[in-house]
Amino acid sequence: MLDTSFKMALKALLQNRLQALLTLSGMSIGVAMVVVVSGLGRGAQEQIENQIESAGPTMISIRSGNFQLLAQANGGQDSSGGEVSESGLVDAEMAMLGETGGTGAVSTKQRKVKITKVRSPAWPLRMEELEMLGNEIEDVRAVAGSLSGNLSVDRADESPVRIARLFGFQNSWHEMQSWKVLEGRAVSEREQNSGAPVMLISETTAARIWPAEDAIGKSLSLGGQNVSVVGIIADEEDQTSSIIVPTIYIPLQLAMKLLNRDTFDEITVRTRSVATTSRVAASIRESMRALRELPEDTLEDFRVETQSVSAMPGLGSDPRLSRAVHSNVVEFEQASWEEMAKSLRQAGRTFTLLLTAAAAVSLLVGGIGVMNIMLVSVAQRRREIGLRMALGARMNDVLVQFIVEAVTLAALGGLVGLGLGAIGLYIVDHGMNWATSVSPTMLFVAVALAASTGIIFGYGPARSAASLDPVVALKID
Repeated sequence: MLDTSFKMALKALLQNRLQALLTLSGMSIGVAMVVVVSGLGRGAQEQIENQIESAGPTMISIRSGNFQLLAQANGGQDSSGGEVSESGLVDAEMAMLGETGGTGAVSTKQRKVKITKVRSPAWPLRMEELEMLGNEIEDVRAVAGSLSGNLSVDRADESPVRIARLFGFQNSWHEMQSWKVLEGRAVSEREQNSGAPVMLISETTAARIWPAEDAIGKSLSLGGQNVSVVGIIADEEDQTSSIIVPTIYIPLQLAMKLLNRDTFDEITVRTRSVATTSRVAASIRESMRALRELPEDTLEDFRVETQSVSAMPGLGSDPRLSRAVHSNVVEFEQASWEEMAKSLRQAGRTFTLLLTAAAAVSLLVGGIGVMNIMLVSVAQRRREIGLRMALGARMNDVLVQFIVEAVTLAALGGLVGLGLGAIGLYIVDHGMNWATSVSPTMLFVAVALAASTGIIFGYGPARSAASLDPVVALKID
């Protein structure tokens, strides 16, 4: 039944080519406008998301131990004499404040009653922590473990450097640090998983080891294995180690093998958005404590630092000031970054909805065109309709025939509109450099809206055709 109605619909549209083409054009332009506008709105929203992430603290670093050397103190004070860093003391003091309801300061007597223990030596960061952070913590976009260490270049190698600093990284580290590959390529996922003997080096390192030569394809002999250069990345702002000991970046599995280690120096987590960073950091602390089986009266033997904490200088600061700032970082992130992220996201969604609603007006115009051609078609085919009904066709048969014809016309317009919309987005993206993003769901919705428009605006003319009296329809004027 539907197959026959579809064939009849195509035949009727071919008989009225000009009218069908004009209606098809109106519908296709409407769908193209929906595709282009939704692509622009989605692109703008993603651009806002990226700007928030680049400006806000979405990176969390986890390191082993709650002890920091003075030269490495970031936001915490340490005498470098084996004392617990103040970030750990702040956590303990905040826990005591929570027990007292958070109202007023904790007295000296209460502080003395509270006994805190320290696990020594602290456990290193293991593969268990890396897997837990990647699989069990919500709102985590990427996790990367890293380790580094110096290794002597084999004497048989004719390289001008005798010691190299190996930095083992995972694939997600490349995106986290926004490495820019200037020449060659990045390390592939297959090479990462297999620990292939490949490496990335910076411009400075390439110029030092292979001056006036193309470093791509060159190799260093490390641990009896030739490691080849596959890519050159831009120098980092703080890359001072290349002046004395050049740094080379190799797959994590290869670094663990060459340095004979199975633990990490640091695990870096990137959250899905700045609005979730504080909550993710708190979840990491709880999960790490549970995994390491730390009792309630024992300080953490690891450090979880967001970008906000890491960015605060601590050298030369009054310890009381550092404590006060550290204890309020979480509240600062929640009250400032999270609220800003929510506001900007809501503004982006509203902007997208407004643009899509404006583009939907074009579909309305296309629907009116469908109704117009269907009314004309019914008026021109009165005798055909009367003849079909006289031969036994029921009202529903005639109704379905004209609805299928309207839907066919609208759906064809929708498919053409998808092509026009894709061309429009390409021009906007590459010609005007505007941010665009295409959602497969939106493409399906656009075609579905076109078909729905055909049903809605085609039902009236189809109902009119099905209600014709055969005797009146066959009457010769």
